[in-house]
Amino acid sequence: MNRFSDAAHRTLACEECHKDMASDQQPHPDDRDTAFLKADATRVYDYSRCKSCHRSTYERYLKGAHAEALKKELKEAVGASETNETKNRRAPTCGDCHSGHYAKSHLSRVETGRNMTLVCGSCHKPQMLSYLNNYHGKAAVNLGDPDSAYCSDCHGAHECIALKDGATARAACRRCHPEAGDSFARFVIHPVMADDALSDDSPASAREKETRVALIRVVTIIMSILVLFVVCFFYGHTFIWMLRELHEKLRRHGS
Repeated sequence: MNRFSDAAHRTLACEECHKDMASDQQPHPDDRDTAFLKADATRVYDYSRCKSCHRSTYERYLKGAHAEALKKELKEAVGASETNETKNRRAPTCGDCHSGHYAKSHLSRVETGRNMTLVCGSCHKPQMLSYLNNYHGKAAVNLGDPDSAYCSDCHGAHECIALKDGATARAACRRCHPEAGDSFARFVIHPVMADDALSDDSPASAREKETRVALIRVVTIIMSILVLFVVCFFYGHTFIWMLRELHEKLRRHGS
């Protein structure tokens, strides 16, 4: 309760979100069904109740990739048993990204962006790591630059656009780079293929990205070797030069 009293929803009564605390006509708590208390609250809660205060946000979510993934998950779950793999790959609901009890309001853009990076990274870890390894992530998260791009600046906060087609990617880039063209938008920001199993890409599109990612990795290796060679060469050259100078001093001193 102390944490809730400092959160964004602190002015709301419990009943405004939880109503009568019943799920599928089952009262809470139900002393006759101890398994009910073990249910995953994030999965069983009716998030349509969020619409009463966050209508536009909820409607954007319904149009997004996460909602589509949730529909697909629920459709496939009919008659199927849940495994550890499906638990780890569940589509996110409002409660997976937002804490209804403890999330604070009026955070700065940098604070919100840093929290967002961790939240998105909980499901998209390879993408988070690649983001933190490029200019956007380093400037935004590490340096706290409010003008740099966070996840939602490119993908949207609730629509969760994948930016797989050129026109959509170009529109996202032009929010910060007005002169961005087709070649600019084709730049691979996340050179990873970790989500292929969850992707709806066509085989041709997947092969194209795989080719680009492979090329990026090859170029990265070549450039790393080149940098290492140049550094070793000049450090070696400097060391040999120092030995020569020492030799000259010793020779002059001996003569």
